[in-house]
Amino acid sequence: DYLQQYQNLLVGNRLPNLRKKWDPLIPCRKDRYLTPEQLKQLVARSPRILKILDEMSENDKKKRKQLTIAVHQMLDEIGLARSLPVIRWLGICIQSTIKKICTGVYVNEASIDNVKKKVGGNPVLYLPSHRSYADFILMSYLCFTYDLEIPGIAAGMDFHGMVGMGNMLRKTGAFFMRRSFATDKLYWYVFKEYMHALVTAYHTGIEFFIEGTRSRSCKALPPKIGLLSMALEPLFMGEVPDITIVPVSISYDRPLEEQLFVYELLGVPKPKESTMGLIKSVLTIEDRYGSMFFDFGAPISVKEYFGDSLNRFQHALEPAHVQNLTKNELTMIYDLAYDVVNCQQRRIVVNCFNLIAICYSYRMYMGKETTFDQLCEGVLILSGLLRRQGAVVAVDPSRIRDGVKESLRIHCNILKIGKDEMVILEKPRISLREVNRLKFKAHALTEETMKNTLPIIYLQIYINPCLFWCSSVAITILCAQHLSDKGTRSVSTDNLRRSVEKLRLIFNNEFVFYTVNDERDFAKDVQLLKNYNVLSDEDAHGEISYQPSSIDGYYLTPIAPFVCCYLQITHVIYTKYPRKSFSEKELLTTAQEYIEEALMSHKLYTHPYCLSLDSLNIAISTLNSLECLTKSKNSDLTVYTANLESIKEIHHLLLEYCQLLPFNYLIDYMVSSKL
Repeated sequence: DYLQQYQNLLVGNRLPNLRKKWDPLIPCRKDRYLTPEQLKQLVARSPRILKILDEMSENDKKKRKQLTIAVHQMLDEIGLARSLPVIRWLGICIQSTIKKICTGVYVNEASIDNVKKKVGGNPVLYLPSHRSYADFILMSYLCFTYDLEIPGIAAGMDFHGMVGMGNMLRKTGAFFMRRSFATDKLYWYVFKEYMHALVTAYHTGIEFFIEGTRSRSCKALPPKIGLLSMALEPLFMGEVPDITIVPVSISYDRPLEEQLFVYELLGVPKPKESTMGLIKSVLTIEDRYGSMFFDFGAPISVKEYFGDSLNRFQHALEPAHVQNLTKNELTMIYDLAYDVVNCQQRRIVVNCFNLIAICYSYRMYMGKETTFDQLCEGVLILSGLLRRQGAVVAVDPSRIRDGVKESLRIHCNILKIGKDEMVILEKPRISLREVNRLKFKAHALTEETMKNTLPIIYLQIYINPCLFWCSSVAITILCAQHLSDKGTRSVSTDNLRRSVEKLRLIFNNEFVFYTVNDERDFAKDVQLLKNYNVLSDEDAHGEISYQPSSIDGYYLTPIAPFVCCYLQITHVIYTKYPRKSFSEKELLTTAQEYIEEALMSHKLYTHPYCLSLDSLNIAISTLNSLECLTKSKNSDLTVYTANLESIKEIHHLLLEYCQLLPFNYLIDYMVSSKL
């Protein structure tokens, strides 16, 4: 069992002595090690910065002096620092907190040993999954615990502005970047050169989140390659021999920001981060948050990954600082980025409540009540299905009842065992009186809607981590149902493949499909469904038959809310904006308002998760990439116009798929609202 490689730091005497002599393994050994201050000086004197100062000053000495001062101010804002006393003190705070709220901090020590063996000669990029603000602090704590040099950590300006906290994080290795700086030419060059220096001249390695932001929905996000392309540019330019990437998978039984995530998905304004707010929340925290799991993936040699495609000779004729990456090189980086996300997801630990959420939702969507025994049975079945696909599942079949009970205790704010051992949704306690309704990100939902939708959205964010294993299989099942529903149980393999590709294209960004992998994923999913006797082997005519199975519902449950969401937003576009342009916020506001009304008036194919701004935003982006929407600038505002025929075509297709889903959301929604 893969989980046997994990050690629980909270059991026995495994927690580190934070006063120990710290002699970390240096991931990129150098003849001479720079201090953080020397690193900033190196950047300020670099050819790239001197060149941009020449261009922007236009031979004006006074202007050049002002620009030089601005460069140093930017570097002071960006640059990391290092203080071992601060690192130790922060470690004490972390250790005290996790002992208070966690039952386990599980670390795959074999994976860390493997990293230690593979690093030392090249720059190293640690790329963790990102589900919590705690991710990068815990990563630093683990590096200290296992005597790995703490990397330079890319952090957002939210933390920089927190009194005391920003400076403390800087002293533990954080360097800060503005959220958007594409329009600030000087800042862009300074930050890019700082990244360049971290890779080529500094020794600690770099850590950043390839998804770009925390996933509030707790599912994978499409990778962003901005920082990755900056970090890999020295390899393409021949300035370093190789770069090592270490994907890191971080999993939580229950993320600390659970309630914040759900509120943000619905558009409730996020409270401003403050040091006092953080201290207060840590001191007053009472809930139990179960276990965390950390797994360092197999190190990836970027040079070996690219192989013969890595052509550094094309950059040999000019200095590196005057060149940019080619379009083909950026495509190569995208391929790598998607594979890194894939590596992260394969090692995300699926916990018991992830499976509870699917099983409970499945029965609830069917309009059925759920007993504790039925829940245990469903968790056992689903854990077997996902293990067969290769998932790491933290469920012990021999202790299934104890595991489910413990998981329900941790998540007693969502589900609880009631009378006659019936498992029921817990009614949320919320009040929006102190929330400024004018600051909602889109439509200001009523308190009644919030109370009705929150329990089901809570369940969905715990279902979402399983989408990596369920979404592709579910789409194949849905397409097989769709083709079979047109007249015969037998379907052409080629027709099934085309249907799957079309539906995957619609949900590429939502489920992080990469079109390069479509053929491979299709073959794998078809074989899996043949093993389950959902699909038959091909006959002499190259046709396979679809046979409905009890496992269909387990796979369809995770994706069903997203199919409904895309159906609703396409409906809103062609009914509300058939000919006039609209901004993103206008569409989001109109969509949420329409969905809220649809939920209350029992309209078909409407699920509470359709209100999720994350999914509505991703749907807009997808429709734009499919040319169903046309984006343009109107003054300073970005607006869209609809390609009505394309929108209607996708809406009609999604409606056909929704009609095949065996679920009754309306009963579920109204029942849950009365609990």
